[in-house]
Amino acid sequence: MASLMLGIDFSKTDMQIGIWNEERTCADVYQFPEYMGGDIIPTMVIANEEGNLLVAKEALDYSMKTQQHGVTSLYGNLSNDKIDLGTRQMSVNQLFAHYLQETLAVIRKRFGSASIARIGITGERMTEEKKHHLAEIMESIGYSGDKLFFASHADTVLWYEICESTKGSSMTLDFDSKGMMAYLMNPGNEDMDIPYYVETIDYTGLMPGGLTGILDEEERKNSFTGVTELAIARKAVARLYVTGDIVDTPGVSTILGRFYNNGRRIFTGRSLYCLGACYYAVKEKLPKKAIGDAQIFHDVTLEAYEDAVIHQVLLLKAGTDLSKAGAGIQVILDDTREMKFQITDVRTAESINCTLHPEEFPFRENKTLRLEIEARFLDYETLVLKIRDVGFGDICPASYRVWEQTVNLG
Repeated sequence: MASLMLGIDFSKTDMQIGIWNEERTCADVYQFPEYMGGDIIPTMVIANEEGNLLVAKEALDYSMKTQQHGVTSLYGNLSNDKIDLGTRQMSVNQLFAHYLQETLAVIRKRFGSASIARIGITGERMTEEKKHHLAEIMESIGYSGDKLFFASHADTVLWYEICESTKGSSMTLDFDSKGMMAYLMNPGNEDMDIPYYVETIDYTGLMPGGLTGILDEEERKNSFTGVTELAIARKAVARLYVTGDIVDTPGVSTILGRFYNNGRRIFTGRSLYCLGACYYAVKEKLPKKAIGDAQIFHDVTLEAYEDAVIHQVLLLKAGTDLSKAGAGIQVILDDTREMKFQITDVRTAESINCTLHPEEFPFRENKTLRLEIEARFLDYETLVLKIRDVGFGDICPASYRVWEQTVNLG
């Protein structure tokens, strides 16, 4: 029986699915002839006059035919709140579960009742709340635990580029319902042990979403041109991906032509997200080193002695989620009153040294001064080093004095 890896990309109006068949070495966008004759499936639902649930194309057709405005965007309204379906009520999550179950059944049937081993899930502005709702939905239809992998759009771009073996860096301009996000993918350097990595830049303040009804066509194009020029300024990107409803604005293709120079290639469409989500689901099987979205770029080590030999003790490792980028260690000072740290940016392999000389250490006999050392990132470029006296048992009570230093890595 074939085993499939899926990548699902949700937006407020539709979803796309990428599939990795174990017999292949790459992912493909799955075509759904059952829905609209293409590779995009609307995640929309509505109830007809009899209270029967209509989904996807049927929902959109019914809404247009009857001019009824009760179509609900499933991904855009994830919650356990009940919605009125004529003669009955269901929660959005229940509807989404029903819809996904039907969709996955179509895929399994298409591949001869194949099993689905892993599912990578991504979507517009994938928040922790959305992940929680989607995990509950997937669990209700039999997919949970180590079968599910949630990724941001930035991470899916990173793994798409890695697995498609592209050359050079790329920029993705993601125009969603809230505004524009840019994802800069850097190819790293295996010879210098520099990993692939992705950087996210939020341009929502310069080009917010929903501009279709606010700006006229010319203003919209001018705004797009200005933000795009700013995003790729002084960046030697080999590929430019543009996604979102901005692509459908008349004249945008001509504007994009201005950026087609120095060998740069330009792509429009959103399929890289579902394909990237598919690759993200199998990334543990791929021999690539990468730092994804919302992960730190620095290794932080502390110089220490063990058996009369100097060692670098790793406190924080590049690739750790920013939200979890904090670690502590206890040390006993031996004939020294300083702590030496090394901070290495894995994107450039460059290191800086930072030595702390806490003042007014309590006087203790040698090897009875025990300290707790903590390293914590406040953001990608701000590291806080904290030292606290924790004493030495009953022999030397703790003073609990704290010394702290902030290191700006920008």
